Amino acid sequence: MQIKHPVQVLKKKVDDRIEYKIQWNTGSITYEPMIELTPEMLSLVNRWELQEHQKKDSKSSEKIQSKTIKMVEEQLNSLTELEKPKPSPHKERSSEKGYVKSLRKNEGRIEFWIYIHEEGVERWVSLEEVKSRIPIALCDYLLQKIKFGGK
Repeated sequence: MQIKHPVQVLKKKVDDRIEYKIQWNTGSITYEPMIELTPEMLSLVNRWELQEHQKKDSKSSEKIQSKTIKMVEEQLNSLTELEKPKPSPHKERSSEKGYVKSLRKNEGRIEFWIYIHEEGVERWVSLEEVKSRIPIALCDYLLQKIKFGGK
């Protein structure tokens, strides 16, 4: 009579109780409840569980890596799409070099005291002229006037 030894764990089954599908050296396959495992079977189950855990970890890390690669590719694609010049209905604003020194309200109109480097002269101009000639300087000036902060 041949002594029966566990050779391989094939599967884990969890229903009302934990069972392992074990292949024996005789070629037979049985489901063994965890509470009835012998030390030899426990050793085999332990090695099998570690291998399964490592497989699961490698699959999850591969999955995370593939998701990360997809995200990076999508971001690169969106960046390249953003870099492409898109036809737009408005024209780019050209801005001369200069700055806004102050502003005043004169007879219901807003006027700005500006200096434009090319002209070398300071003068009062209308809001429309500032917007068309030195829009960046206007934005810088207005942003300086806004008071940020809470209470």
